[in-house]
Amino acid sequence: MTGQKDFAAGAAVLKAKFPNIRILNVTAGGGGSYNYYGDDEVFVPAFSLGGTIETTGAGDTFCAGVLNFVLENGVNGLDEESLKAMLRFANAAAYIVTTRKGAIRSMPERAEVEEILKNN
Repeated sequence: MTGQKDFAAGAAVLKAKFPNIRILNVTAGGGGSYNYYGDDEVFVPAFSLGGTIETTGAGDTFCAGVLNFVLENGVNGLDEESLKAMLRFANAAAYIVTTRKGAIRSMPERAEVEEILKNN
């Protein structure tokens, strides 16, 4: 998308081209996810609990998890702790989808995501 192999460099390209971006997330699949908010970078590792069947729908579910966070918390004044919580929630939801077949029908309920977060 940016021609960059380094996530931070790619994020810088996007932020320069689109200066109104408030929250920029980059997923690295099984490698976790990154958030670029203001001048800060936050990383959260993926959940590696086993049982992965397929990755269809994981990216969409990650985005849904992030949107859920934004709808509940807004985008102003976020700190490192809240950004990590956002990524952990989105990563957990995406992980759950990888343990099921299909996409839309495999999206988890909030309680399922919270159970993963509580136990890991």
